[in-house]
Amino acid sequence: MKIQDIQTILLAHEKTDPPMRRTYALVRVEAEGGLVGYGEASSNYGHSYPTVIKTIVEDVVARNIVGKDARDIRSRLQEMHVLLDGYLGWDGVTGQVIGAIEIALWDLVGKEAGLPISRLLGATTTSFPLYGTGTTMFGAPPQWYAEYYDDCLARGFAGVKVRLGTDIRESVERVATVREHVGPDILVMVDAYWGYSTDDALALTHKLAPYDVFFFEEPSPQYQLAGFRRLCASSPIPIAVGERVYSPSHVQAIVNAEAAHVIEPDATICGGILACMDIAAIARTNDIRIVPHVGSPTPVGLAANLHWAAAAACELMEFDIDPYLPVLEELAPGTAFSLKSISDGRLSVPTGPGLGIDVDESAFARFPYDKGGTYAEVFPDHESARLRRVQT
Repeated sequence: MKIQDIQTILLAHEKTDPPMRRTYALVRVEAEGGLVGYGEASSNYGHSYPTVIKTIVEDVVARNIVGKDARDIRSRLQEMHVLLDGYLGWDGVTGQVIGAIEIALWDLVGKEAGLPISRLLGATTTSFPLYGTGTTMFGAPPQWYAEYYDDCLARGFAGVKVRLGTDIRESVERVATVREHVGPDILVMVDAYWGYSTDDALALTHKLAPYDVFFFEEPSPQYQLAGFRRLCASSPIPIAVGERVYSPSHVQAIVNAEAAHVIEPDATICGGILACMDIAAIARTNDIRIVPHVGSPTPVGLAANLHWAAAAACELMEFDIDPYLPVLEELAPGTAFSLKSISDGRLSVPTGPGLGIDVDESAFARFPYDKGGTYAEVFPDHESARLRRVQT
């Protein structure tokens, strides 16, 4: 099954909560005979730099692997690492490009075999309990945040994740309000998006401890390993990383530094399905909890994460509960991936061959790509807050 063609498809739509543009980068791999596989690259919540992905895929990778066997995934991975690691780097956008193409190859192999990827990987898990991802409407009052979760909790979600601003007092008030609103039996996570220095983050963990927080995601930049090690050693709340951890080697460095209690891989970010399986093995052998991070991709990325997570026997899955996700709902019609299709708090692993979804290519025209602000451009004050002095 030789690779015949590789293309990138760039998409976009306007978000409402908060109002901003979300852009996406898909990879379409066609094999001889017309079989098509899809993959996705993500920088979290779509892709902030999709034209970069397109350039790397089409100018470098495609011309080197077209004509080669799509079934030999490990050889294709090795070739892509040779092409990109040495001069572009082995993390970040390299992992995203490689992961997107690898996911598409798995989709092809599964379709040829007539089996879902999860079965090819030996999975028996068929569905996951979900926690709902909050929103970055930083100016909204605490009660608005709390009520934002009402719909997903009515649908049986096991937990919610609260997005924190950069003010300690406001963050504590927000979490306290959410905890009171959802009650004692719902898992509550928090996510600071790198918003704090190590000292600020440590102070915040002690203030949040009375609210039974399941984990604190991305309190500070993960590359500050010494700070994360100090934070993990003293925090009364488990510390989670993964949204901006891009490879198994990056995870291994974090584990060696004792700099995380929870690891959150995403196949569209950290190198693909096999990379996530490697990360799961690293986490398990070091007695670290693994919770897939699923930063609101298209149905392609969501399906990919469901398949590896099933194979790794993960126990919980993230789900974006934004009320307006047209790409998720319209790109693979008939796939039960929208919030309104969930009634028991669980998301099922697709059972069709490959990714188990049918991508409607006619839908691409409804989501034309246009340049939009990245998260750092829309929220520059939040992204720079960790550089301030310690709060009191």
